[in-house]
Amino acid sequence: MAPPPQPPQLPFPASVIDPALDSPQVPTTDQRLELLEREIEQLKSQKRSTSSPDAGLPKRRRKNPKPSAHILKKAKGLSTKQMEVRTSLMKKVKSELKNLTGRANDDDSASDSDDSDAPNISPTLPFAFAANVDDPVNVKVIDRAVHLVWTEQHDPRAETFSLPHRDIKFTREDLAEFAKTIFRGWKRTWTAETDPALAKKKAETESKGRQEMRRKELKSNRLKAIPEYKKKYKVDPVCVLESDWMSDTISAPDTDDEEKKTAHRRRLVQAARLNPSQQDDPAWERLRPAFQSTELSDIKDELDTIRAAAKNKLKKRPRPSVPRVDLGHTHDRLPTGTVWPFMVPQDWYDANIDGHEDLEDEMRMYETDPVGFGTNL
Repeated sequence: MAPPPQPPQLPFPASVIDPALDSPQVPTTDQRLELLEREIEQLKSQKRSTSSPDAGLPKRRRKNPKPSAHILKKAKGLSTKQMEVRTSLMKKVKSELKNLTGRANDDDSASDSDDSDAPNISPTLPFAFAANVDDPVNVKVIDRAVHLVWTEQHDPRAETFSLPHRDIKFTREDLAEFAKTIFRGWKRTWTAETDPALAKKKAETESKGRQEMRRKELKSNRLKAIPEYKKKYKVDPVCVLESDWMSDTISAPDTDDEEKKTAHRRRLVQAARLNPSQQDDPAWERLRPAFQSTELSDIKDELDTIRAAAKNKLKKRPRPSVPRVDLGHTHDRLPTGTVWPFMVPQDWYDANIDGHEDLEDEMRMYETDPVGFGTNL
């Protein structure tokens, strides 16, 4: 059988692909960088448009900050001339407040020397110290004082102007702040005087301060007697002259019993040998430390004697001192610091300190006495 005939061979169809695309061109490095930069810029633009709702809107003009209403309110940073004007204004405001509230005769009025001729009017506008500074009553007083000072002093050309410098500016708000500061100070004093607890605390603080001052003064006088003491006894007593080891002095006992105070005063007058014309003169009772030995007392007494003799030799008559007398009382305050054994009697230590761990820790003592004292003679 004959093979079937072969189909006729047709020509291949022409290619429909662009010859230019048969071998794609790879972009150059510069082209890639340019493309990348465009993409980054597009991303940044999109981010700005989504994060800021006001994007594309004109920016608002920022308002200038409001200038401060105060010029001399705070002392820090002021020039010398400003400080002088500030001080003068504070005194004037204080003077007006005193006159308005009836406090012109207070003890501290003498400090307002530049306003000593201010009229003393009746207290028609008293402060309400039980209220705060912004209470309407207090605001009225402050506004009145500020108005008076401002009217007289804000114009350098006015006849009433009396500030030290004409070229220094100030505001009404400055004066108001000065008045508020003065009010707050007066209120603290009023509270301390009217509140029983605060009044007691204030009295205790003042008494403690007076005692510390007197002890320091006593130590100072005894230190001046040391050269003569050393010359006479060949030893230096400076080792026992600590302020806290000095005696206390009181003018009256710490009690509310008026009868006890009167009896104590009577004994003071008698012991100090005050004559009839001196019955109201001050006199103090000396309270020696309870821990003090006889040897320590004798050293202090000798120093006092030397100092008194030195004062009597002075050509200039010394200021009369307040008489100090012993009525047989002591104070039980333990000494601070470390004491020498000869300063403390053994029987007192055994009765008051020995066996009490807290007191033993509080009252520290050297093991031996200094040269020339106690057992170390």
